[in-house]
Amino acid sequence: MDHKFIEELREISRNDKRRPEFLIKGMKETLQERKEKNFIERWIWRQKNKKRIARRFKS
Repeated sequence: MDHKFIEELREISRNDKRRPEFLIKGMKETLQERKEKNFIERWIWRQKNKKRIARRFKS
């Protein structure tokens, strides 16, 4: 999610009825951006995340 989306999310109250719809919209946009990346970029991103997760649970 980009910086603008996060700032808007912080402004919305947790009790606001629009918040769940806004979160879903943001996740859909994030997933679409990931799909638009080429295969190599997605593969590199996955490898970085695997390493982070492995380090977190290793100790």
